[in-house]
Amino acid sequence: TEQWAPTDPHPPQAFSPDANGNSSDMSDYYDFGNLLSRNGVINMVVGARGVGKTYGAKLMVMKNAIEKGEDFVYLRRYKTEMRTTQTFFADVAHEYPRHNFRVNGGEAQYKEKGAKKWVTFGYFVALSTAQKMKSVSYPKVTRIIYDEFIIEKGYVRYLPAEVDALLSFYSTVDRWQDRTRVLMLANAVSIDNPYFIKWGIEPCGKEFVTRGDGFVVCQFVNSTNFSSRVRETRFGRFLESMDPVGAAYSIDNRFADYTNVWVDDKPAGATPVIILRLPEGSLSIWTHKDLWYAQKRLPKTELPRLAFDHNDLREGEVQVSYSDKIMIMLRTQFRHGRMRFDSPQTRTLLKGIFLK
Repeated sequence: TEQWAPTDPHPPQAFSPDANGNSSDMSDYYDFGNLLSRNGVINMVVGARGVGKTYGAKLMVMKNAIEKGEDFVYLRRYKTEMRTTQTFFADVAHEYPRHNFRVNGGEAQYKEKGAKKWVTFGYFVALSTAQKMKSVSYPKVTRIIYDEFIIEKGYVRYLPAEVDALLSFYSTVDRWQDRTRVLMLANAVSIDNPYFIKWGIEPCGKEFVTRGDGFVVCQFVNSTNFSSRVRETRFGRFLESMDPVGAAYSIDNRFADYTNVWVDDKPAGATPVIILRLPEGSLSIWTHKDLWYAQKRLPKTELPRLAFDHNDLREGEVQVSYSDKIMIMLRTQFRHGRMRFDSPQTRTLLKGIFLK
């Protein structure tokens, strides 16, 4: 158990980046007001490293607790990632100089200075074990913060059926009351993540992307001024000169794998072959000369329907696996660069199968 009292006399200032990414200085933090005003339930924030996403989320739940009596859940993927939560308030406690904050076991607590009683207002939960907590009640939780929902390469793996696990946990917390909002925070690491794939989200030049009739809102934070200031630092100049790809995502909020490699329109004379249904959706597979084409758009022509979703076989479908001849053939075409895709996400979707 540790506790924090305010020590910083010059707290960071909030910003909501406008169309030009305007913000005042390097100590800015992200303000969720603009995003939450869109009334989404799942609110995704993808921004450059250091733009203040986690800081802004912490400040929001502290404010909601002290002023409204609301609780929050801080969610990570695995229990091992919870080791750092003991210092959860270390960088933000100074925002409330009349209060002390601490992490006590798996709970976040605060009290006014001079008071004896600590008030629990937050819970630290690992998504990997959240299914065991269906009987736990969270009647006052209005915010779930899912930090680093996009994985840094080579660090950890996504959970099996992770999107479903998150939605199940949300349902456990909210209990069909529509009071809880999920804040999903990440750097622009890779579009090859189960959430973008499942919900069809891609950085298409728009700041806000909505799905599911506004249930999901994703903001690609425009932080032009922030990026310019980072470039003026020694570390920023080092990244640009020695690691341009790393600089693109950590400074500019650009996905390294969002490229047009193998992205091409299907020619008019292409022949439809099969419909392949994956857990994330269906694709049509076409052929023309020596190339194969994968498309999200499905033809009206009746075609053999194959299901790679092993948990759901529908009428008229044949279940396939990695070892079936059709999958071996398509995987060979993919690995030899003879497949084309209608978008980077379609390429990513099949990459997850063919290179698994």
